[in-house]
Amino acid sequence: MHTRLPRGTEPSGPTVAERRFELPDSPGRHAVIRVRKPTRDPRTGNYRCSVEWIRPEERELFELWGIDSAQALQLALRAAGDLVNAAAEKLRWVGGEAGYLGFPKTYPEHLPKVLLQKLERLIDRELSAHTQKLAAAHKQHQRQRPPPPARTKRPTRAT
Repeated sequence: MHTRLPRGTEPSGPTVAERRFELPDSPGRHAVIRVRKPTRDPRTGNYRCSVEWIRPEERELFELWGIDSAQALQLALRAAGDLVNAAAEKLRWVGGEAGYLGFPKTYPEHLPKVLLQKLERLIDRELSAHTQKLAAAHKQHQRQRPPPPARTKRPTRAT
């Protein structure tokens, strides 16, 4: 697979997250995406975070750099999603529905702020509309349900 991600030579630290995928066309075989703990580069003060992409035919190591450990980890998770989603037709995540691998689509951070804000408003509108539809359907379903049976009171005993 061709990618423009920078290659690494040594993992940045211990594994902090891992996801395993089945290969439906190769029963018993699997692929793994692994994100390593970010580590600080003593020369630059920046952080690097490794992503391992392990498949039966290949093992690749990539490194993502950030100005702090949070940015390095964020970029690594985004890269992990991009690697996995590029191979989506060959993978199945046990924890997800068919066709969903657990990594949502992301957009590049280098886009102009105005465009990022526009995208976020669009996403918020769509989510709100979807939530309203779900709430209306739930309300309709509740109206159609028969009422629960009436409770009868037990007679109290006089002492």
